[in-house]
Amino acid sequence: MPFKESLKNAIYDYCNNHLADEDWYNEEFEFIEDVALRKRIIEEFKGIRFAYKLYEGLEAKDENLVFEVRHQIFAYATIYEAIIHYVLYTYYKDTQEFHKIQFHTVPTRMSFCEQQMTSVKTILSQQNEQIYIYHNQERKKDETQVRFDEKCKAAETLGLIKKIVTDKGEVIDLPSEIVEIYGYRNAIHLVAEQRKGIQYELELSKIAYRRMRPFIDQVKSGLKRDNKSIFAKDYYE
Repeated sequence: MPFKESLKNAIYDYCNNHLADEDWYNEEFEFIEDVALRKRIIEEFKGIRFAYKLYEGLEAKDENLVFEVRHQIFAYATIYEAIIHYVLYTYYKDTQEFHKIQFHTVPTRMSFCEQQMTSVKTILSQQNEQIYIYHNQERKKDETQVRFDEKCKAAETLGLIKKIVTDKGEVIDLPSEIVEIYGYRNAIHLVAEQRKGIQYELELSKIAYRRMRPFIDQVKSGLKRDNKSIFAKDYYE
């Protein structure tokens, strides 16, 4: 049975109070030129903030607090991953850093004619044993094989994300924190939770939210420095 209209209005008023309007979200994520992706990221971000306010108002505890924290972490990690992936694969595909995460070297067997192999065996072996010769060959990874920590490292090397120094002189390793948040996100299912003994703390979800501000500012700054996305000089021409 749904809540009475007055109660629903009170809940919506509470959850939407002090939250940003539509223009703020569009400006915040304007560097995402893929309209569908930008819309999805904005929806996810708005949903996270609404849910946080709802559970805050309920003063959630015990299993409800665990549920809220778990989904906060999951949602923020998803946004971090989506932005880093999009920026790298859209604006930095021609860089050495991008190439490094796309390719790896694998040992590949070399083929020789029978005469050549006979000579090689004579040189390398005194026994009648089977000998194979390999060389390292560069091969492109499947996109699903590129780990998130590799993407973060590439973004850090490109100067898109970096450590933060607070007003108090505290050094915050933003790239490492984002990787940690994503690592928790990958463990968010009951079997992994029991196996690894992970405690989903409210503080971690707050960190995931607080780091979003410097993260977006750093990405925008890097794109502007590199003349990419909406910051390209010819963008408005």
